[in-house]
Amino acid sequence: MKKFLGIILAVALCITGCFALTACSEGDDVLYVYTNSGFAPFEYLNDKGEVVGLDIDIAEEIGEILGKKVVVKDVEFGMIFTNVQNDPNAIAIAGITKNAEREEWGIFSDDYFTSTQYAVVKADSALAQKSEITITDLAGLKIGVQTATTGDFMISDAVYGTEDEETGEHITGDLEDGVTSVVGYKQILVASGSLGTQIDVMVIDELPAKSIADGTDGEYVAIPMHADPESFGIFLNKDATELKAKIDVIIAALKDSGTMDYFLLKHSGAIA
Repeated sequence: MKKFLGIILAVALCITGCFALTACSEGDDVLYVYTNSGFAPFEYLNDKGEVVGLDIDIAEEIGEILGKKVVVKDVEFGMIFTNVQNDPNAIAIAGITKNAEREEWGIFSDDYFTSTQYAVVKADSALAQKSEITITDLAGLKIGVQTATTGDFMISDAVYGTEDEETGEHITGDLEDGVTSVVGYKQILVASGSLGTQIDVMVIDELPAKSIADGTDGEYVAIPMHADPESFGIFLNKDATELKAKIDVIIAALKDSGTMDYFLLKHSGAIA
């Protein structure tokens, strides 16, 4: 299927004028892909210690169609943006939510996935009985997040408050009570190992939250947060407009062909 899809994509790129069979200059035959493992099923380490996942499969497809060798760089989440800002030939794919702040640093591909925030809570707690958890439901708890993620921004704003952009006046957060706290982790698997000891709950995207809960033998469950859906995109250097155009065509073809759904099922354990 991949070979046939590759032919379709190459033709599609030629038709749209995004792909030309020209010689590559030195270094153009490598596509550096920055990610942050531990965010299953998007990126995680397999038994061999290799970074795999839905996002990595997407990156590999991009590299194959563009005739580039994909080199995956597993770094801290906050550093993926810095690395791409310094290299117009690199991309970042790590379940990255598209938002206005990040769009000041670079550009995003078209959406390839939609998610929402979930809370991982004790199965025997009152929170586990809710169909949806609000910010104020987390009052008085130690809340774990992965630093520089949407969950971090949402919880930190609630715990520490925000600042009015025009007046500079402090806006009190919904959890700014002196009791509720947020604990940031660079790696989500480290955070999950702290459940029940250093933190009471975790707030993270839906699929990683469910993956973490599934690994606790029923001790924890994942419950949706009351929050707007968010869109994931591939992050690129501001100057990489041509590369973005090519990637957008590939993303559309992966969706239309059902390949994106296949990647998700494969890394969610639904198929072997």
